[in-house]
Amino acid sequence: MKTTFRLFIIAGMVFFAQSLFNPIHAQEKKKEDPRIRVEDNKVKIWLFNEQRSDLVVKIYDRQSNLVRKVKLGDGLTVGKILDFNGSENAYYRLVVLDGKEVLYHDKIKLGTT
Repeated sequence: MKTTFRLFIIAGMVFFAQSLFNPIHAQEKKKEDPRIRVEDNKVKIWLFNEQRSDLVVKIYDRQSNLVRKVKLGDGLTVGKILDFNGSENAYYRLVVLDGKEVLYHDKIKLGTT
């Protein structure tokens, strides 16, 4: 009886650990990040930088060419509004970096022409 109970507890812990570290859940949370919004051809970024590391935003076009690179700085709170009015109407890739670590990346649609 005790062995069955232990096996049941171990199986439950393994299942719980797998559900926590499943990459599918991380991708779902990334899409709903309230710190980065796209509205009216503007990318609005607002981040809490607890470690005060240098944050950089890079935006790439469909051919992976760097379109914009913006240094957000190392303040406790950093924010920026990037205006894409007049740019080509297309999908872009937005990447927020903390050094070499990617904090956020997503495909976004921007542009008016």
